[in-house]
Amino acid sequence: MLIAAFGHLAAVDEIEGVFADTADTPEAAVRAIEGIHAAGLTKGCATEPLRYCPHRPTTRGQAAAMLARAIQRAEPTVGLIVNEPQAARGYTLLNSRNTSIIYLIDSLGRYVYMWEFEGLSRYAELLENGNLLSDHKRGLGQDRFVAELDRSGNIVWKYTAGEPHHDFLKLPNGNVLLLLRGRLTAQEAVAVGADPRYLTPEGLRYDYLREVKPTGPNSSDTVWEWSMLDHLIQDRNPHKPNYGPIAQNPDRIDINHIFRRSSDIESNTSPLRNIAHINAIDYNPILDQIMLSSRQFSELWIIDRNTTTEEAAGEKGDLLYRWGNPRTHGAGGYEDQQLFGPHNTHWIPPGLPGEGNVLIFNNGTEATVQPRHYSTIDEIALPGLQGRTYLRDEGSGFAPPDRNWTYTAPTPADFFAYQGSGTQRLPNGNTQICVTTSGTIFQVTPEGEIVWKYINPTWRGIPTTQSNHLQTPTYRAPWYPPDHPGLQNIHLMPKGPIEHYP
Repeated sequence: MLIAAFGHLAAVDEIEGVFADTADTPEAAVRAIEGIHAAGLTKGCATEPLRYCPHRPTTRGQAAAMLARAIQRAEPTVGLIVNEPQAARGYTLLNSRNTSIIYLIDSLGRYVYMWEFEGLSRYAELLENGNLLSDHKRGLGQDRFVAELDRSGNIVWKYTAGEPHHDFLKLPNGNVLLLLRGRLTAQEAVAVGADPRYLTPEGLRYDYLREVKPTGPNSSDTVWEWSMLDHLIQDRNPHKPNYGPIAQNPDRIDINHIFRRSSDIESNTSPLRNIAHINAIDYNPILDQIMLSSRQFSELWIIDRNTTTEEAAGEKGDLLYRWGNPRTHGAGGYEDQQLFGPHNTHWIPPGLPGEGNVLIFNNGTEATVQPRHYSTIDEIALPGLQGRTYLRDEGSGFAPPDRNWTYTAPTPADFFAYQGSGTQRLPNGNTQICVTTSGTIFQVTPEGEIVWKYINPTWRGIPTTQSNHLQTPTYRAPWYPPDHPGLQNIHLMPKGPIEHYP
């Protein structure tokens, strides 16, 4: 029964006659008996000679001992895998894609709190009041919205206008910064300089930001906006707006970049194409600046928040800084590309090691041109500021950053997430990493040693027994210290592992 139940155990190939009293036992059973002896699950019933006593009744205690030993020798496939003393102790927010249950787990892999709610969430963050801010939708295939959930999972505020996607932020002033998606018809796209040769009738998608002030459970006031449509450049048609040399306008966004490139991240044959596919936003309250991560451009962008909506639509809303792929603005070639479909670009907050630097999940790409079949975590120090903008470089338009730290797996291809994913600097200097495609969350030291590892054991919130990247995708998994304000009024009671079979 043990051999059949536990795949990591194996019966011996040849009987060696280990026990003196198994001669009249069926051969298949003897192979299993000697297999569990070789695995250390049984020492038999007597020695000199070594006997198994195959016909003696087994007590519940003996059966429990062998079961426990079998489980302990198993290589876990979900839940807590590694937990070394160097790991930062805290709590991780865990939700798989399209889930209606979000867990908070401790460093031992035990869930200590759980939010159950109506609808589905892909990603959530813990607020200082103990509520969650969630990327939400009512059901599969339905439109997304952003919702705040109380500790009982009730929606206390939601924003349903526009088309929210990928990321959101609760700002220090209490407002919410939203990343929204707009759509241009083919005719509208041509009017702002898109190359009609590559357009489909569905047109183009673009991204814009909106800062809203919640005024009620279902209401908000818009206090600020920025749209990439106001900062486009094109060198194709001098009779259209925003015409100019791409290389001489690095602070503007080439609307035709997705048609120029031959190394696809998002297929150019897609009927509805993203100009930029922004997937992350971050806010720096000291600089009053916003950072954006563009998957299509393989760049990070920085814009000024210290503007009115009217100013944000003009020159003051142009890019203050960009980095990662100078080919997007005519300042380099494939060999100069540094970022590949990045996600979760953000400033390291004050008080943490590397504060003020930028941390990036540098995904890599499966493209046929300039492939990079591995991921890295990159920490960079941005160049200095001149007033509100960053130092310029004659060759690339903006001065390059300094690369302070990079994590790569010892075998680079072992760490690869072609989509999603995130990273976070922890107080003890470790870096937590979430790999979307496998649902794997792990901490590495500054030297690159993995000291904590956890594999999401849920599929849409339902516990499962094995890891499967199609079952347990995890967009991000934010970590919180024990003294985080949002945890202070939550009863954190360890309830054991989420998975059925730890």
